[in-house]
Amino acid sequence: MKNLSKKGFTLVELLVVISIIALLSTIAAVSLGSARTKARDTTRIATMKQLATGLEQFYSDKGGYPAANHASSTVATYAIGGNVLCAATTRGMTTDIYTNSCTGTAYTTIPAYPTPVPGGGTTLGTCPATGFPFANASTAVANYCYGSDTAYTSATAYATTYQILWQIESAANNPLGGAKCMTSPSGVICQ
Repeated sequence: MKNLSKKGFTLVELLVVISIIALLSTIAAVSLGSARTKARDTTRIATMKQLATGLEQFYSDKGGYPAANHASSTVATYAIGGNVLCAATTRGMTTDIYTNSCTGTAYTTIPAYPTPVPGGGTTLGTCPATGFPFANASTAVANYCYGSDTAYTSATAYATTYQILWQIESAANNPLGGAKCMTSPSGVICQ
C-alpha cells in the first residue's frame, strides 16, 4: 500500500504569513492616513486661492474689500468657513463675506474647514477678537479667520485691505512652507 500523507501548512508557516499580512496592513494604513492629511491640506490651500480670487473680483466691482462684520471695532474678525462671499443688494451686519446665502452677486462659497483640524480633533480654534492688522502668521488658528481695516457700517463702506489667518495640518504639504499662514492682498505668508 502506498503511504499517503496529508500535506498542509505548519504553524510556523501560518504565523509568518499572518505577520507579513499584518505588516503590509500597517504600512497601508499609515500611507492612507498621510494621503488623507495631504488631501485636507490641499483643500485648504485651494480654498484660500479661490477666496483670494473672489475677494479681488469683489474689489474690482465694489472698489474695496468686505468690511469686518462687527460695528463695534475695526479689528473685528470672524470665522468664514461655510459662508458665501457676497456683494449683497441689501447690506446688513451679516452680508458680504459672513452669510449663508446671497441675494446679490455671489463670488464664491467658502467651504467649511476640513476636520480633523491641526492638532487633531474637531474643535476649531477661536479667531482673534482683536489685533488687526495681525502681526504675523503665527497667530493663525485652525479656522479661516477674516479681518479688515474697516468695521461694518450701515452705509456702504468697504475695507482697503484684509488679512485671513488659516492653518494646515502638515507644513510638508505646503509649497509655501510652514503650517500657519496669513493671506492678504499682497499674497500669502506661511511660518
